[in-house]
Amino acid sequence: MNAIKTNIRWKVMFTVFLIASVSYLDRTNLSVAAPVLRQELHLSPTQLGLILSAFSWSYALAQIPAGFVAAWLRPRRTYLIAMWLWCILLALTTTATSFGAWIFFRIPFGLAEAVTWPAASVLMSRWFPRIEYSQAMSLQNLGLVVGAALAPPLVAFIIAFWGWKAAFIMTGLIAGILGTLFYLYTKDDPADDPRVSKEELAWIRHDQVAADNSPLPDGFIRMLLGRPSLWAVAMANFGLDFINFMFLTWYPTYLTDKYHMSLGRMGVMAMEPYIFGVITVLGAGRLVRALTDGGMDSFVARRMVIFCGLIIGTAFLVVTVNVSNLYASVTAMSLGYAFVMSILGPMWSTPAEIAGPKGVGFAGGFVNFIGNVGGIGSPILMGVVFQHFHSFTPAILISAGITLACGLLFILLYRAKADKEYVAAFLAS
Repeated sequence: MNAIKTNIRWKVMFTVFLIASVSYLDRTNLSVAAPVLRQELHLSPTQLGLILSAFSWSYALAQIPAGFVAAWLRPRRTYLIAMWLWCILLALTTTATSFGAWIFFRIPFGLAEAVTWPAASVLMSRWFPRIEYSQAMSLQNLGLVVGAALAPPLVAFIIAFWGWKAAFIMTGLIAGILGTLFYLYTKDDPADDPRVSKEELAWIRHDQVAADNSPLPDGFIRMLLGRPSLWAVAMANFGLDFINFMFLTWYPTYLTDKYHMSLGRMGVMAMEPYIFGVITVLGAGRLVRALTDGGMDSFVARRMVIFCGLIIGTAFLVVTVNVSNLYASVTAMSLGYAFVMSILGPMWSTPAEIAGPKGVGFAGGFVNFIGNVGGIGSPILMGVVFQHFHSFTPAILISAGITLACGLLFILLYRAKADKEYVAAFLAS
């Protein structure tokens, strides 16, 4: 039975992990190139912050419609079309020579990447039993950390030898090729994949809610928006994305400006948060499964892991600005990032659990939309604060306050088991 439980579906999710990694490699290449671009284009910190956040403007606004697009096109076509769009837009971005041009190209790039997470939620709801949601989403979301970890050394290396334009083109091509391979070798539903045995399909289906392709009943979206747990997860994602985008956009510049690091040394040091993040993201998914196997209710296990991740991450961010040693400060900041990011798997398994297959596209898009509102504000805040105070310390403290507030709101609003039953009762009626 153990062999059955670790077969084709995990190969599919590993491919989604690769897609997530490439998506973050593609969106992070700008932050690594930012110190070079700031000098080349003579950008102020505020202008650079606006460019770094422009991706998130359209990415956030597109999340809810992206959920419907992913459900309509289905994951294979969604990824194929979107990833070639990433490739084309990154290549076009190399022609940008002004502040306005960079804004112009980053906005459609955010639209093209918006389908990534909703498509993954749709795929997971079809390929996995509910008991494995946290582990599956931990693996998929690990791509976020791995892609962001690979970007600093890889992009810095390419920039050093061939320039930032080559970095954009090469990372874009990786996306297009991977999207094509996913389309050719993956199915949208395990029942359509001849590699899936009857035993594995039975395991996948054993605690799933049956798919329902009928039109959404009247009031369904309004009912979902009234579920406190959906807002709880959305607020957790707001705190996560605020921290995530702070690192994705400004962290390389923070290292080069505050500690006067060379491009090569920055590329190595900038990996530390993501190395820790790999450990915490994988560990959180395994912890939820271990607690569940030990008899704890899965909803309670997720609540505990998500809340603790936000609170511990907040504590390390506060420590960051209160130590003077370079390595201690960078390590504390890296651990702050890692513990906040640890909530990825448990958090992203919750929308599918609450909304079921019928509402997972909308629920995933909504949670990602709220999160990316934080992603919009974070780069702008960092730029404005740095330009005004010539220090990143106030922005780091504000970020810690936001993750603390999000953790408290999460624990107050989270009641996923009751909300899941409410949604089921609504559909049954």
